Amino acid sequence: MTLRSLSPVRPLTRRVAASAALVAVSLAGVSAHVIRGSLHPTLATGFVSSPSAGTDVPIAVAWGARTTGLRVACFFVANTSVPRSDAPEWPRVTAVGFALPGEARGFALMSPLDAGWDLVENVPVTIPGVGDTTVDFALVAPVNPMGHGRAPQGGELLGIAPGQVGARGNGTRFCVSGPFPDDPVNPTPTPLTIEQIINGVVLRFHGVEPHGPSIELGIWENLLPRPGTLSR
Repeated sequence: MTLRSLSPVRPLTRRVAASAALVAVSLAGVSAHVIRGSLHPTLATGFVSSPSAGTDVPIAVAWGARTTGLRVACFFVANTSVPRSDAPEWPRVTAVGFALPGEARGFALMSPLDAGWDLVENVPVTIPGVGDTTVDFALVAPVNPMGHGRAPQGGELLGIAPGQVGARGNGTRFCVSGPFPDDPVNPTPTPLTIEQIINGVVLRFHGVEPHGPSIELGIWENLLPRPGTLSR
């Protein structure tokens, strides 16, 4: 089972070799991330950003002077895909995964808790043209293979609808707690910024094309292969 067919009721425990393209090629701080599908970079697009600035860092969880080793990171995910002319509710973002340095476990979704998202850890991902990696955790809308799923309240489709503006603060805000790592290239213990964490983001889109499931995986456009290459 991979991010293409992920079911929130069957968490994965198998880890595969992480792709250097996602977790090691770039840990430099940037200001927000344009996400493009690996097969349809103009049809499946997103925008993922930290809440207020490129320097935002996860907030440490402590009890008085005692640290817990946990941090809370919030980020926004906007689905900037152009709505399909035949079905304007599609394509939808139905999963958001993160590949982090190291092998951290123990993440938990803090918000939103009422929109049908579940958190699953240790998910294998194969990205065309880039290779295999493992996302340490993924936020998943429990949809069927065709991308359909109804929220318990209101009957709305699950996931993030298309046509949103790619700007900081737009889209759905997620907050996750867990052992977010320090910057592995900094000799002084320094937490990764949220934008550095987003370097390893993977978005799953459903309904990119009119026929069939049409599932697409998108990553930060700076990590997509150049024409004629397998990786940057």
